[in-house]
Amino acid sequence: MFKKISATIILTVLFFSCDIKRPNIILIIADDMSTLENAHTPRIDQIALQGIKFTNAYSQYANCVPSRQSFLTGLSPFRGIRQGRIDEYLKKNNHISMPMFFKVNNYKTISLGKVYHDAKQDKDAWDFLYDISNEENNYYNWESFASKKNKEIKDSDLRPAIENTALPLTNYNDYNIAEKAIEFLSELSSDQFFMTIGFRKPHLPFAAPKKFWEIYDNVEFQKSEFDYATVNGDSIVYMWSELASYKPFSTSYKSKNYRDKRILNEQALKLKKGYYSCISFIDYLIGMITDEIKKLGLDNNTIIVITSDHGFHLGEQQIWGKHTNFKKSTNIPLIIFDPRMNNNKNITEAFVELLDLFPTLVELAGLENKGKMDGKSMVPIIENNLLEGFSNSFSMYQSFQKDENVKDLKSYALHNKKYTYIEWWDTVSNTIVNQELYDIEDGLETINIISDPSTHEIVKRLSKKIENKKQSLK
Repeated sequence: MFKKISATIILTVLFFSCDIKRPNIILIIADDMSTLENAHTPRIDQIALQGIKFTNAYSQYANCVPSRQSFLTGLSPFRGIRQGRIDEYLKKNNHISMPMFFKVNNYKTISLGKVYHDAKQDKDAWDFLYDISNEENNYYNWESFASKKNKEIKDSDLRPAIENTALPLTNYNDYNIAEKAIEFLSELSSDQFFMTIGFRKPHLPFAAPKKFWEIYDNVEFQKSEFDYATVNGDSIVYMWSELASYKPFSTSYKSKNYRDKRILNEQALKLKKGYYSCISFIDYLIGMITDEIKKLGLDNNTIIVITSDHGFHLGEQQIWGKHTNFKKSTNIPLIIFDPRMNNNKNITEAFVELLDLFPTLVELAGLENKGKMDGKSMVPIIENNLLEGFSNSFSMYQSFQKDENVKDLKSYALHNKKYTYIEWWDTVSNTIVNQELYDIEDGLETINIISDPSTHEIVKRLSKKIENKKQSLK
């Protein structure tokens, strides 16, 4: 997938003395994890208090493959020809990815679990690459049941969307990935390393050990106050839901008009509980890893990043899943802990992107990358709380449906404190065919106000920002 990295590029980035001790880096990626402020996550919260939490961090694409490919290469999905995939760009250009950058700069590079969507992608960038086998992970490489019975179900319409069992932790793939991370930490404690850990939860199915479900036994989950479809919006593509692949939701969602259907409130609350339970499970696993870091004496020289590939709707805007440019699909958790930090503010509302991770980690490591990176370093925010240049984030989406009416449409979005602005482009005629503008100061996208004459100048200004972004990437 990636062209072989030329000797010239390697020499460009490999510039420092081998005896300089750089900080270790651990990048933890959860799958489909939203910014849930009220989930029980004591270990993640502890890291956030010691580091910096970005409340307005955005994924560039609300789908696993293009999102991970984007931030791990540092290249925007805007460069892609189809569905945010930048494969063609990588074939035609010498480019060094994030893990390859650290590898050629004398870091041991380790990929554990689901990092890229396809473990074979960018495989030369890793000194060690480990993931569970397809047999262990059913026939979909993103999902993980614990019970043997559920793993053996082949009919997607019969697989349960939630699983609440009292099985041993070793039945859970994410637990085994955490154990493997601990094993590697012990072996690499004297080496400089860049470790990426990809957990599959809270991705559907919502399968977590029983003790994490019990955390929420006394919590009265409520349906979202934004549980209705957007008014005058959501008009072109959003006709698909991941929930349709699980029992008992396939009959409700496998239709073009699924947005006219609702699941029962009791089912919705069980799904919410399952999702939160999975997040608390991931929190526990992160605690296992950070405990080992401290035990090995690595805590004073290890940067820890916690994030997700994109967000997830739990019934908000009548959506169960992602695959939109709305805030719930694109706003992600992002926490950066650097033991050398001396910041007075551990939370920021600056608008940043997953694309910004690559240049940020390069700078925090005291290195320089003269190759292409489409993001910008967040170090000015981390060190000085400087917000200039961090007032907007961008994302895009293109349907992978086979529907001829939508397959050539791409949507580009701009996110800031007040608005979500989305414009839909027909890639054949290269024209805008639809626009959506939402005032989100009081929550999520509810009413598309694009037809309001008073928004004309606002739309013009935001559209120009998207055009400038696209032009800058050519």
